Amino acid sequence: MRPIRLLFALMACVALVVASGCRRPTDPDPLVGTWLATTFQVAPTGQTPVNMLAAGATLGLNVANNFVVAGTLIIPATVTGTMTFTADMAGTATRTDNTVHFTQSADSFMRNLTFLLVDNRLEARSQVLGTNTYTVILTRQ
Repeated sequence: MRPIRLLFALMACVALVVASGCRRPTDPDPLVGTWLATTFQVAPTGQTPVNMLAAGATLGLNVANNFVVAGTLIIPATVTGTMTFTADMAGTATRTDNTVHFTQSADSFMRNLTFLLVDNRLEARSQVLGTNTYTVILTRQ
């Protein structure tokens, strides 16, 4: 009877070793990484959309493992009509399933958009805020 217990104990040990060897490290959250705007359009009510990237605007974010966000939004004076608008995108990101929101102290449209995480993109398409319609697509780098 003793050899049977020993055999079961040995099989249990082998099963544990095999199971632990098959585990992969946890993949990072799909939101974590560097994101750059690849589409950035603003359409004032009743007007055609302005391609902000072609006009010289830039938007980039970095989302850390703890969902702390760093980044910058720059809209040139040629678009604003006065002076260059620069906003610090520092804040946090929140993801619920595939919906993403950014919380920031900077007063920009970004904190009011709802993004969808689609493959390697964060997409906010045709969202109306005030008198403007925004389409912003950020692509993971």
